[in-house]
Amino acid sequence: MSNSHQYELWAQKKGQWGMVGSFREFEVASAVLRNYKYRTRLVRVAYENGAPVLKEVIAEVGATRQEP
Repeated sequence: MSNSHQYELWAQKKGQWGMVGSFREFEVASAVLRNYKYRTRLVRVAYENGAPVLKEVIAEVGATRQEP
């Protein structure tokens, strides 16, 4: 059984979420997150035998309130 994890950076642009990148190291993912200009989420993804088994949002930054 093979277990691993990575950090994914997701950004919201024009109401759509898209993955910006994936990183093995938290420090690298965190640095990219701090320099991104859109609403952004840092997600920890755990894998078992190459398949994702857990996705956990560990940080969200940027505008969280929608203006009317």
